[in-house]
Amino acid sequence: MRAYTTIQADTWDQIALKVYGSEVATQDLMAENGTRDPELLAVWRFEYGQNLRIPEPTVPVSQVMTLPEYRRTDD
Repeated sequence: MRAYTTIQADTWDQIALKVYGSEVATQDLMAENGTRDPELLAVWRFEYGQNLRIPEPTVPVSQVMTLPEYRRTDD
């Protein structure tokens, strides 16, 4: 399992975007780390130096359509 060390003011969705390339797996990231330390789930913005575990996403990010239906095209 990979690890990530936060920088000042990181948020859960920003971290997911950095490590997965999409915010889609934010819940996987929170679930993995919240199980280990439930107090982390109350953090809105991280301080520098918090070590987080980066699990594999439950749904491959590449398979998730992130645009709302009305914005999708059938190219």
